[in-house]
This record gives sequence, C-alpha cells and structure tokens, in this order.
Amino acid sequence: MLEDIANRYVYQSEDSYRLAVYVLAVTGAVFAAVFHKSTLELRRAPYFVYLSLLFFAAIASQLVWLGALPPAAETPLWGFMLAEILIRLAVGYGLGVIAMARSRDAFGHARMAFLAFIPLANFWLLLKPSKTESSARPASPWAFLRGGLGVLTGFAILIAGVLVTTVVQVMLEVAYDAPAMQRADIGTMIRTQGLEVALQQIASETPSTPTEEAATFLRLESDGSRLRYIYEVSASETSLPESGVITVSVHNCSHQRLRLVIDAGATIEHVYLRPDGSEVGSTEVTQLLCAILIDSVRD
Repeated sequence: MLEDIANRYVYQSEDSYRLAVYVLAVTGAVFAAVFHKSTLELRRAPYFVYLSLLFFAAIASQLVWLGALPPAAETPLWGFMLAEILIRLAVGYGLGVIAMARSRDAFGHARMAFLAFIPLANFWLLLKPSKTESSARPASPWAFLRGGLGVLTGFAILIAGVLVTTVVQVMLEVAYDAPAMQRADIGTMIRTQGLEVALQQIASETPSTPTEEAATFLRLESDGSRLRYIYEVSASETSLPESGVITVSVHNCSHQRLRLVIDAGATIEHVYLRPDGSEVGSTEVTQLLCAILIDSVRD
C-alpha cells in the first residue's frame, strides 16, 4: 500500500508536485504557529540569511531522490517519499518560525507571518523596516547575520543552492544515459524531467524494428503528453481487427514501463498506415482504458 502511494507521488504532474510541496510547507508552518512559543524578533538581514538557508535545505532535499536512481536501491520507494515529506515539513516549520519572528520585528506581532507564503507579498515581509530601532529580544547575535555582511551571507547561500541544483541535474543526466525504455526506474525520470521531456527522449531512443507479423513498426513520435507508434500494414488492409486492438491495448496496460508513463498521464496511440501513407486506423490507450481492461481481466 505504501509503495502504491509512493508511486502516485512520484508519477504526479509537475504542477501537482509543486502544489504538494506548497501544502507541506504550509502544514509545517501551521505546526510552528501552534507549537513554537517564542517572542524572538528577527531583523531583515538575519531573516534573509535564515531564508536562504531554508531555500538551500529545500534544494538539497532533491539529493534524497538520487538514492532511488538506477541501479535500483534496496530502500523501497516509499522510504524516499517519506524522507522528502519530512524535509518539506521541517522546512515549512522553520519558515514559519522565522516568519513569525520577522513579523514581530516589522509589525509588532506575529500575525503577518502568512506573507512569507504569498508570492511577491513575501518581499514586503522581507523588506519592511523594523518597527523600533532596538529589538526587545533579537534573534541575531552573530555579526555575519547582521547588516551588509548578513546580506552577503544570504546571497552566498543562495548561490550555493543554485550550484547544488546544477549538480543534481548533471547527476540525473549521467544516471539516465541508457536507452529510455530500458531504464530501471522510468518513474523517477518522469518525476525529475517531466512527462513530455521523458516521452521525447523515449521516442528519440526507440529503434525501428518489426513488432508483429501483420505490421511493421516504422517509428515512435512524441507530441506533448502523447506517445505515437507508427506502423505500416499491407495495402489490402481496410480496417483494424477488434481483436488486434484489444491485444495491443492489453499489452500496453500490462507492460511495466509503458504503464508507468500511462499512469503519469500519457496517451499511447497506435497508428496503422498503408505503404502509400493513407491511414487504416488507430487506437488510443489511456489510464482509464487500462483500468477498465485490467479490471475486466482480473474479473
């Protein structure tokens, strides 16, 4: 069950993943608001440094998924999912703590901490001058957290975060230098590179070889979230036999790696052409169709 949940987490779309990350961060911040009792105040420079540190932690959390890259790790996929979720919650908790401290310094209370989670509005919380010249309970005792030195420290940490992102991307590219349909974990490729990019790479690396007696596989094309198999049949063919369509659909739905991209939202299309280029027919395989076919086979 946990592995199924982890698979759905990995195969979700990029927009859905970003929403999940945001929800986890907000959840962590809510825990901070409930359980972290403090009256500390945070001025702009130290807040920027701590903010940069949290950004670095969020970026570095991507390294967790490198453990799931091929060759397959012994740790189950849900272990990596749990580790990332805990990191995202911790980052949200930390952001909630420093946002409340910054709000106390800027506004005299912690109620404006929510600005940290609103794009553009978070700059207001970052740049708002302190309400008083001296903080009652400052949370920045170290010199490198204050003033111009603090700003430089914050930018240095941000640059380090960008470098980590670059390193992760390079490591992913190196890990995925084998033919796409032979990779041990195509789900991770979808998760890290996106569905459309993954399909483009699969299409570019799949050789043209005969696949069945009645049809010759010509090429594989990608179009957005659609993966299109092009076949050539004899000129005498007038229609696609229903049994053949069902066979192809069941094969796609039961094929481990193809099912991964289908569950990620891809549509697999099979187009059959005569030698003159005219179309005999086509069939589409989707997640809904696979659910119906697999359920009917099980029944």
